Amino acid sequence: MKLENMLTKSIEKFSKEAFELNYSLANNPELSSEEFESSKKIVELLNKHGIKAERIFFGFETAFFGKVIENKNSNVNLAILTEYDALPDVGHGCGHSASAAISVLSALALKDNEHLINANIDIIGTPDEEVKGIKTPMADGGVFDKYDAVIMVHLSNTSMPNTRFLALQAYEIEFTGKPSHAAASPWDGRSALDGLMLSIHGFDMIRKNLRPSTQVEGIILDGGVATNIIPEKAKGKYRFRSNSSKYLDGELIPWVRDIVEGCARATQTKSEIKLLDYPYRDMNYLESGTDIIKSVMEDYNIKYEISKAATGSSDIGSVSYRCPAFHPMIAITDEDVALHTRKFAELVKSEKSEQAIYNGSILIDGFIARLLENPDELKKIKAEFNS
Repeated sequence: MKLENMLTKSIEKFSKEAFELNYSLANNPELSSEEFESSKKIVELLNKHGIKAERIFFGFETAFFGKVIENKNSNVNLAILTEYDALPDVGHGCGHSASAAISVLSALALKDNEHLINANIDIIGTPDEEVKGIKTPMADGGVFDKYDAVIMVHLSNTSMPNTRFLALQAYEIEFTGKPSHAAASPWDGRSALDGLMLSIHGFDMIRKNLRPSTQVEGIILDGGVATNIIPEKAKGKYRFRSNSSKYLDGELIPWVRDIVEGCARATQTKSEIKLLDYPYRDMNYLESGTDIIKSVMEDYNIKYEISKAATGSSDIGSVSYRCPAFHPMIAITDEDVALHTRKFAELVKSEKSEQAIYNGSILIDGFIARLLENPDELKKIKAEFNS
């Protein structure tokens, strides 16, 4: 426990700077893929304390990569992931400003004790979790393949040692018809809106046949320009989620494509369905590593809950199939305040965020310390991942 005790002291040492980082990011929110000042501020703080970090990583301008500890004599490779994008209108209603502060504080404490650590530890800035999901192309490109484990902490209204996520794919669905006067010569027209609406009804009608934990959600982006013109163009955006990437890829999305194509034939229109952003995979949930995080929570009196149900989606799911990945949640409040709301964003700006940032850093560094002080635990994680 020597390393863990020292890390705890270092977390206290650097906590004020981490709190200030959160407040700065929370009061100056930047949208997905626009986190230029946020990533700059994080990198500057890391460099200030001797962590060699550089902006622009893997071709993404707002990503970054930092070497917290470099030990060429060690074959243990760990990484801390960092999110810092905000939401339109509500700012940091998902708490990514505090999540970034947690990752940075954890890294600073580790750097402060590098003489005690026989491992290679990196910190990676992974922007645009809310829209495109930049961790997915990073994962597909092999960024995480060398790591024995990666971890980050997210805020919530309930603490959890790990999170189950739904796989997600988002699509733009567009129909093209033939315009005509809706009253004088409707027979000359073919309504693109009819094709889109029929597809939406099709999505609703298959719900009863979908597997549990499958979700369908969407909006109409374009439904025409005037009531007396048969719409030539209609467009919608739909997201499809499942707790199984295999089911999403192999069954649901092919069915969705059949519906769209069938509705185009039925309305004598043309259809196009195209994938938006990067797909998110479900979470490869590893019990062995989750148990270690539980033990940290218990030893530091952090109350937690365990959920068997997948909740929401995140691009860390894509990472979890390339290396062991962990995504605990830390409560910022015991009230039922929903994420992605202005009320949650206000909590992130408040002093309540400070205890959450401290607790989150305890989780990350406690997890890392226990892996390093008990090598058999890391072997268990790798064995479960490879099973």
